[in-house]
Amino acid sequence: MEISDILKKARIEKGMTQQQVADAIFVTRQTVSKWELGKSVPDEASLILLYKCLDIDNDEKKQLRSLSINKQSVKLIFFAIVFSPGIIGIRYFLYKTGIHENKKCIALLKAIVFVLFSLYLRSLFDFAAYLIIGVVVVLYLIYQFYINGLEIETDESS
Repeated sequence: MEISDILKKARIEKGMTQQQVADAIFVTRQTVSKWELGKSVPDEASLILLYKCLDIDNDEKKQLRSLSINKQSVKLIFFAIVFSPGIIGIRYFLYKTGIHENKKCIALLKAIVFVLFSLYLRSLFDFAAYLIIGVVVVLYLIYQFYINGLEIETDESS
């Protein structure tokens, strides 16, 4: 059983609305909704408040804690790898191969890093935010290619 299922089941059994749960544990209704939809995971402090608010039994407490730790651990491991000293190795490779001088490649790499970071923010944003992020990435790439084209024209005319 998933965290979302356990929380929703406990809330319904208690006869509470998402807003009532949110008010009881000092979060927004949207946060409770994201937990129940499986888009995000409650932190440790929220779990403790949920246990008390929803009268969750010991078996479900253990299951909730292990599920939330597993999901949080996966996110932490992912970001530790992405933003770890391994980045230094990648930068060294780019320097040695000369790619760091190619402005188009650098613009593309920046866009990829931006997309990876936006994926991290997935649980914080809705579809409209992803659309905006996509538009920003495309506009950024177009701008960088335009600037690169201007630099090439000035180099050729010199």
